[in-house]
Amino acid sequence: MSGPRLRLHPHQPAAVDAIVRGLELPADGRVPEEGVRGQLVSATGTGKTITAAVAAHRLVPRGMVAIIVPTLDLIAQTVTQ
Repeated sequence: MSGPRLRLHPHQPAAVDAIVRGLELPADGRVPEEGVRGQLVSATGTGKTITAAVAAHRLVPRGMVAIIVPTLDLIAQTVTQ
């Protein structure tokens, strides 16, 4: 899937790589019984939404991605990235 080219800050590529590694399924492609989940912890204004959007674009060919946010404003921000 090709998406918009987002410009990442220097700290973001490593975060994207860590997210993708952390959410990859085992070689057999089966979701473990306990599921696969992760958490990105980053300070306000450091680009979590863009980091998550780039990681999601990399993960989509491998399966479904769910992004859960606590407010409608963050949903709007996420889908525009």
